[in-house]
Amino acid sequence: MRLIPILLGAAALTLCASCKTKPPDAVERGRMVYMTNCIVCHNANPNLPGPQGPAVAGSSRALLEARVLHLSYPPGYKPQRTTHAMRAFPRLKNQIGDLAAFLAAARQQRDKNK
Repeated sequence: MRLIPILLGAAALTLCASCKTKPPDAVERGRMVYMTNCIVCHNANPNLPGPQGPAVAGSSRALLEARVLHLSYPPGYKPQRTTHAMRAFPRLKNQIGDLAAFLAAARQQRDKNK
């Protein structure tokens, strides 16, 4: 009887060891950043406008850096909305590349489904 819990434990360890989960890629990390910080104002689907923010799928890294970090726009960019509700997220400085990867993938998925 004492052997059963030991065998079950060994089986569980074997299963866990065989489950090789890879670390999240840039798109998945960007999705996590987006879902954690952006969907309050932007739609959970970045291809659609949100309650306060525009659709942002396909936004360039330059736009994300300017808007997310500095509340500005790259030279020559015409804003989709004239509101000033967004706030800066300087803590996301190291995640801008991941966010750009997620938004690019969202745009590609939308274009693929057309």
